Amino acid sequence: MDNKIELSTRRNILDGFIVTRISWYGNLEQVNFLGRLFDLSKLASTDHRYKTADEDIWKHTVANNDWPDEWVFTDSRFNFLHIQDKLFLEFLCLTIHPTVRDNQDQVVTLLEIYNNNLSKNSYELYQAGDIAGRPKFEAREIQVAVAVPAKSHNVTKLALVIGCSDYNFAGVLANPLNDANSVEKKLQSLGFDVLKILNPNQKDLKKIIDDFGDKLKGYDIGLFYFAGHGVQVKGLNYLIPVDANLKTERMVEYDCVEAGRVLGYMEDSKSQVNIVILDACRDNPFERSWGRGISLRGLTTMSAPSGSLIAYSTSPGKTASDGDGVNGLYTHSLLEHIGSKKVTVMSMFQNVRKDVMTKSKNEQIPWEATSLTADYFFNPE
Repeated sequence: MDNKIELSTRRNILDGFIVTRISWYGNLEQVNFLGRLFDLSKLASTDHRYKTADEDIWKHTVANNDWPDEWVFTDSRFNFLHIQDKLFLEFLCLTIHPTVRDNQDQVVTLLEIYNNNLSKNSYELYQAGDIAGRPKFEAREIQVAVAVPAKSHNVTKLALVIGCSDYNFAGVLANPLNDANSVEKKLQSLGFDVLKILNPNQKDLKKIIDDFGDKLKGYDIGLFYFAGHGVQVKGLNYLIPVDANLKTERMVEYDCVEAGRVLGYMEDSKSQVNIVILDACRDNPFERSWGRGISLRGLTTMSAPSGSLIAYSTSPGKTASDGDGVNGLYTHSLLEHIGSKKVTVMSMFQNVRKDVMTKSKNEQIPWEATSLTADYFFNPE
């Protein structure tokens, strides 16, 4: 079968390791990394002193460490510039596998490089699951699909916007109410019908999500936005309502609302495009009372149902700043870019990421998980 991934695409991706100075082998020894893809005992050595590839690779990358990292890109035994697409994609997936790389900032950087280049040849890497709360990626072909415009008399759009600031047992967050009000106005200007609730208790939070789920069945586009406290427990993400008093981790399941509730409604609605935006990765205000080592920081990744995108204000396991201005750092950048003309939703979130990274001096790196197969424009005109 002929390869679809062009030589220029492969060069650009492999050059990305050199430019970013991110190692392709991550936490593993190079010989162990390659051993996951190839039977090194059956490949010949390029050093006459040894018989097999595993021997000479170990000698030159571990014992002597006298080969530059990029040696593997031009080694004829692996032939990454011309190897079958399947093996090349397996190589890329392995470079960001949880067992290989635990630095999530590097995962975000590499994934963006991969998908920006692979999309030209109709491929993408997508989150297919997770291992211990860290995303696991696989490759798939991108089907040719018609772009979905955001402004058309035939396209109906519904958003649910939630802001939680005044917590009864966790103090006050400065920005979420302002964030929710600003997002509501922006989405209305882009043609969305908007449901909004501020400072909901658990009962009201569940009710409005259920109402949103029922209404969404009659819409083409769905969007969910939440600003406030969120927490991950046992691999699940929970939205914290203002009346929650989480004295123990066990109480989260009963006093909060699992984010998967929203995704379930979106999947059932059969909408063309669904977008979830979670500006909810602030420090867990109840962490001290739970005891050390129990909770994980920030939110964990969630698999995006078909035709959806999940955007997080920071990368998995990290926390985000509430911000010093009227709006939080992430939502401020979102508001600046969401109305950009003729910019796809993926490019828009990339622009948001760049802004937040610059303003936070790389301390906060927004993250997305997507299964979109068509371009979507908030403002196509």
